[in-house]
Amino acid sequence: MVNQNNVADTFFNHFSREDKPTKLGMWLGKVLSRKIFRYAEVASGSSILEIGPGRGAFADICLEKGMEYSAIEPNPQMAASLEQRGANVICAIVPPLPRLNKEFDLVVMINVMEHMSSMQDALQITRQIREVLKPKAKFVIHAPDYLNWRLNFFNCDFSHNYVTTRRRLNQLLVNGGFNNIKSCYLSGPLTGFVCFLVTAVASRLPFALFNAIFADNKVFYKLYKLQLTFSRKVLILGEKPG
Repeated sequence: MVNQNNVADTFFNHFSREDKPTKLGMWLGKVLSRKIFRYAEVASGSSILEIGPGRGAFADICLEKGMEYSAIEPNPQMAASLEQRGANVICAIVPPLPRLNKEFDLVVMINVMEHMSSMQDALQITRQIREVLKPKAKFVIHAPDYLNWRLNFFNCDFSHNYVTTRRRLNQLLVNGGFNNIKSCYLSGPLTGFVCFLVTAVASRLPFALFNAIFADNKVFYKLYKLQLTFSRKVLILGEKPG
């Protein structure tokens, strides 16, 4: 494991140390990761790079299926945990993309693009990802839909900066040099009409306000996290031209 940035020594400690998932949250994360894996239509034996794997739900699926899995993770504790499970990990914050010296069949960013500091950073990392993909390889992004999240987009995490919607992510991939773009909406692992029904309800729940008023109440904190889990996300895939 290579630590390329001193800032990574403390980045996302609020997530790795304090924001522990519930059993329900862990299960939902695994179900979502399986859905993203199927959406990407990953061929057997593919080489996969995940940027910002966090606790590694998607990583575990790739490793279980015998994929050649690599990751770039900014938090040292999470990076070390992934290494112990057999992943090849670089501990660094992107952008820029660290030197990798290989090409991949798939690059995945799950709940990461919204953490880019600006449009320039989002476009930079998108173009750099294109350079490390094989021809016809895929780039998959999963990110909150700001049109549904509204103020929760910024309230839920101090590092949310780059506003993500289906339209904006589509434009990002086009300007990053990708084609054959496809996308859908998710509510947790739910899709289709059920997704829109659930997210319409989730966007109107008062748990953000209750969590703000009763900041030390663990029940409202968990309910707010559940609300965010079922708020609408965008799942979008672009392909590098052959």
